[in-house]
Amino acid sequence: MYKTNNKQILIAGGGYAGIQVALTLEHLLKGSDTEISLIDKKPYHALLPSLPEIISKRGFSVINYEDIIRDKNIKFIQSTITNIDLNKKVVYITDKENNHYSIKYDILVISLGSQPFLPSIEGLKEYALQFNSIQDAQKIAERIKDTTLNGNIVIAGGGATGVELCGEISSVLKTRQKRNSNKTKSSDVNIILVSPHLLSGFPDSAINWAKAYLRSLGVKLLVCPECYVLQVRPGVIYLKNGNQITYTMFIWTGGVSAHSLLRKTGLKIGEKGRVVVSKYLQAEARQDVFVIGDAALVFDDKGKALPTSAYVAEQQGRIVAQNIFSLLTGGQEKKLREYRPEQPGSTFAISIGKDFAVSRAEGLDLFGYSASALKKLIKMKYLKDIAGSSLAAKEFYKF
Repeated sequence: MYKTNNKQILIAGGGYAGIQVALTLEHLLKGSDTEISLIDKKPYHALLPSLPEIISKRGFSVINYEDIIRDKNIKFIQSTITNIDLNKKVVYITDKENNHYSIKYDILVISLGSQPFLPSIEGLKEYALQFNSIQDAQKIAERIKDTTLNGNIVIAGGGATGVELCGEISSVLKTRQKRNSNKTKSSDVNIILVSPHLLSGFPDSAINWAKAYLRSLGVKLLVCPECYVLQVRPGVIYLKNGNQITYTMFIWTGGVSAHSLLRKTGLKIGEKGRVVVSKYLQAEARQDVFVIGDAALVFDDKGKALPTSAYVAEQQGRIVAQNIFSLLTGGQEKKLREYRPEQPGSTFAISIGKDFAVSRAEGLDLFGYSASALKKLIKMKYLKDIAGSSLAAKEFYKF
């Protein structure tokens, strides 16, 4: 049994990073007197890489935190974090009944996740649908169900999310078209992807396969250096290259920025509102504060900011848990583990509809159904790791 003098570990934000810290640390400190608390405003953990699957109702995308921490020495607090005072070592929260509390900590992990990155483009906030939550996905799924839907569905953003969303919507519409081909005239919907780049940072082979498959689904790709949105008005968007595109539905998937609360903490902030961290994932001059996931600004060996992803968040969560364990059990900074990010594009799995994906894992590139199966297996392994075999089996039967 480890003697930690009843230390309070507070994890501000669930998600892939926060859950990994909580579960790994709880395992390392089994039987100790350390208190681990996880705070999140929602009662469930959203599987963000699976959000596009909501469009076609395949798989599932939420797990209740209580199901994850059952029988574990982790306290879950469903509340909204309203402020963090690093000098007093206090986190201020408001629960769902609008009661206000403060919680003291000895070590704080900030894993507050992200929010949609909305640049100062005229009309963007007013007219674009966003895609960063269960509710966003459900709203789009409802619109897609409308059999009278006509015109252009424009998706702005050529990252993994934009590509997956294009594939999912196109697959749903094609399936419906085949089903109704001998009944009534189907709706005439065009899917258009607009972006300066497609899958930037991913291997050329994956990009080429993604382009070819999207085109086979009938997706029109407007990808060029000046194919970015300058202005959005009701029913029409204006691009830098002079093009105007009419739309019935306009969806913005132009990346994410860190939680706005981080700017109030006094920590050093870098691009897109993310906190600059050390090689141990600690905030500058704060040995008792770790920042991970979408909240942390980490650079690769070429000095480029590491992209946000569930895979990166999990890696960081495990390392921070080990570093907290070292601090609690008498370790010095020299014994802390450095976070060494993998090269961008070294591990990924991007679905483009139900039966096609592009992926790379352990140096192996896969394309098509085999890559799609691999992504499903990655999800099943994650579910098993955080919540047991029964939840992984639930996903298996949707294979």
